[in-house]
Amino acid sequence: MAGPALAIGLFLLVCYFGLILFLLYYTIRNRHSPKRALPAGILFWGLTALTIYMYWNMKRSENKAAQKFLGYYKLNTLDRRKCEKCMVKLKEGYTYDILVNNQVVGNGNWHIETAIDIPGPFLKIDHGPTGVVWESDRLIDYIDRTQKE
Repeated sequence: MAGPALAIGLFLLVCYFGLILFLLYYTIRNRHSPKRALPAGILFWGLTALTIYMYWNMKRSENKAAQKFLGYYKLNTLDRRKCEKCMVKLKEGYTYDILVNNQVVGNGNWHIETAIDIPGPFLKIDHGPTGVVWESDRLIDYIDRTQKE
């Protein structure tokens, strides 16, 4: 049931940016008539500033949520082999190191995602599980670097 909600959200986003572009066009087209161009230009700059602020705020909250995921995770399987002393260290900059007996044997990238039907952010890791990895569990089922992307 997430499909219609995503489609509506995308439609509203396209309409919002379409309105901003229309205001820019209208302002430029009517630049010799201040009674028309000035209100449209003010509205254009106001909506543009609101968009930049919302994007900045979203990135800030995403980085704040990502801070909870930093640290060590137990890794059960590495490259299709059971691994008893494997750990994954998530670092700032959205990178990770794979540690076996405290020696770095690999690295990659990670990010957090959200979904409409799953509460809260969850971890997505390169070559990692397709399922949800929670920050509270501190457990990653597998990392399989043998598969081609």
